[in-house]
Amino acid sequence: MDTVTIAIYALSAVLAAASIVLFLVAMRRLVGRQTHVVATMLERYDGRLAEFAQTLNDALTAPQAGAVGAAYENGLGGGPEDHGTVLRTLELARDRTEAQAAIAIVTGASGTPTFATVGLSQAEAAHVGRMGFPDYRGARAIQVSFNGEAEAPPGSEPVRSGLVVQLLAEPTPPSLLAVLTRSRDRRFSESDILALEQVVAGARPALERSLAAREPDPVAELDPLTKLYDRQAFHALLDREIHRARTEGRSLALLTIDVDRLTTLNARIGHLAADGVLAEVAERLRGVAGRQDYPCRTGGGRYAVLLPGGEARDAETLFERLRLALADRPIRDAGLVSVTAGVATLLPADDVAALVARADAALGIAKGAGRGTVVSTAAR
Repeated sequence: MDTVTIAIYALSAVLAAASIVLFLVAMRRLVGRQTHVVATMLERYDGRLAEFAQTLNDALTAPQAGAVGAAYENGLGGGPEDHGTVLRTLELARDRTEAQAAIAIVTGASGTPTFATVGLSQAEAAHVGRMGFPDYRGARAIQVSFNGEAEAPPGSEPVRSGLVVQLLAEPTPPSLLAVLTRSRDRRFSESDILALEQVVAGARPALERSLAAREPDPVAELDPLTKLYDRQAFHALLDREIHRARTEGRSLALLTIDVDRLTTLNARIGHLAADGVLAEVAERLRGVAGRQDYPCRTGGGRYAVLLPGGEARDAETLFERLRLALADRPIRDAGLVSVTAGVATLLPADDVAALVARADAALGIAKGAGRGTVVSTAAR
């Protein structure tokens, strides 16, 4: 075997050994990467599982409309001040009407009813709760009758009838205050209605303040690309801010923003680079938004900003600041980027869907008018 052959064999052995070493290093890195990915997924899974468990627990422990599992002998789920206010209201209503029991039911902005009772068994509270909220249709009060099926407290007759009035003023979520009698012959009169109206008028301001202060904040979920509030958080925030605007008697403006020609941008510079553009637009939006505003990403190249206490002109001013911030300097491969926007302000009949729909409609009009345009819906 000549020297050249030996050298070739030796070089082959070295290359083989090097290949094995590189393969092991690559496998180690791959395994390490997979381990990191799995650990991250497990961490997120644990978080989601804990969130689900809490949600399930809340659903099981909270009374549901039309199928109440329990009523509470404390206040409407709040602190000591709420506890005292609600119980005093119920006891006063019961005493003023010479009834044997009273119940208050309030629906929070989240849609979950909360109960407070005096003089009722748990079964009776659930039975009364299943009747739901009356459609007053302009009536000051409504009389209701019961068949006596619910189990009464020991030594008491079952509940036979009641007088129901609205506890909180519109446009708050549904509520009621009812006084109940165990007498078969009792009929409520005009003087009973007047007594309940006086009790409610005295208690309503304190109850509305405590309920507004106790309304929980939605969980702040962030969009992973832009670090703004994501679509789910946007709807939760908007629902909360609509409720607060009505409770506190203030305005609310919604600014909906769309990046112009995003499809063309994706085709020209690629999706990865376009994602960088969306992140930069979000950063500049965050920089021009007010301290009390809520900038969100609602999907694709679409953003939204909630302006609590804001009017249409405030939203338009915010849009102009964003437009100038984008025109001030290019964004990497994309160059100068423009945006178009629509504005809607809260109307008395609006819910989340209606307010969003009007802002989207204004955005559609702005798109037709040309890039870099903002349009506000006219108040009706």
